[in-house]
Amino acid sequence: MQRIFDLILRYKEHILFLGLLFISLSLLLLGDINKIGGFRTLVIASIGWFQKNVFLIPNVSALKSENSALRELNFFLSQRVMNARISEIENQALKNLLGLKQRVDAPFEVAQVVGSVTIDMRNYIILDKGLKFGIDKYMTVRNDAGLVGSVVISSDNYSLVEIILNAKVKVPAMNLRNGVLGTINWDGANRLLFRDVPKFVDVKIGDTIVTSKHSLKYIPYVPIGTVVSVESEEGELFAVIGVKPFVNFSLLEEVFVIKKVIDPEIVTLINKYEQFIMNTNLPPDKSQKLKPREIMEKKKALDSLKRIKAGEK
Repeated sequence: MQRIFDLILRYKEHILFLGLLFISLSLLLLGDINKIGGFRTLVIASIGWFQKNVFLIPNVSALKSENSALRELNFFLSQRVMNARISEIENQALKNLLGLKQRVDAPFEVAQVVGSVTIDMRNYIILDKGLKFGIDKYMTVRNDAGLVGSVVISSDNYSLVEIILNAKVKVPAMNLRNGVLGTINWDGANRLLFRDVPKFVDVKIGDTIVTSKHSLKYIPYVPIGTVVSVESEEGELFAVIGVKPFVNFSLLEEVFVIKKVIDPEIVTLINKYEQFIMNTNLPPDKSQKLKPREIMEKKKALDSLKRIKAGEK
């Protein structure tokens, strides 16, 4: 009995093949299509159960083929997921752009950031549009998140924008919740400071800081950032208020230049005053040598004249 069982196991594929062949030929001779269809299902289910429970040796070739097909499917699905993610980001950007059109009451120009530069310890970005597109000095620059900076100079095809991440830039700002006024200034690290706010004024973590109506360089109500810390130092009148900017300046690609500037007369006045400041800060001309003796003689003569006038009285 054992020898017969071993013989069956050795030639199991041949025996199964002959049995199935005999059944197939029998069904073909009968010619009943319905019986063939039903029996086909029964045979497939039986073979599956038989291979699972009796044939313990796996089919290596079939497994390799299946793994290869699964890897191809995973690659295809990963590409689909990535494409869906990209589409989601693009759709969100379009939604933000449409929302911006509804919020801004002034025309604007979309521009691409093509470079960055540091001049005299100040940070700037370069835009790919200039005077030909109506971009000029003192125009506010922002993206869908919030304030980026202000245009300082433009050529026909490019513009230079001074961003707010500059230690020398001060932005008039206010707390949107209660209208508390202050000044936004970069601390030189990774945050902004809401300065000139007394310690007793109500400012809370989570408050939104926007540009104020008193700014001459920035249009009002442009989001700047969120208050992340409020500290009071001993002996100081003003609080130290940290603000996290809404804009990620390391990922700036596309910005919106708001085509709204202050009154040209105010611009002229500011330019005249800036020129005056520059002239007063010029170093003395080295060709003009001071003459202390002449200065002392003129002073003595003036003092003598004052004494004579005093004696006449």
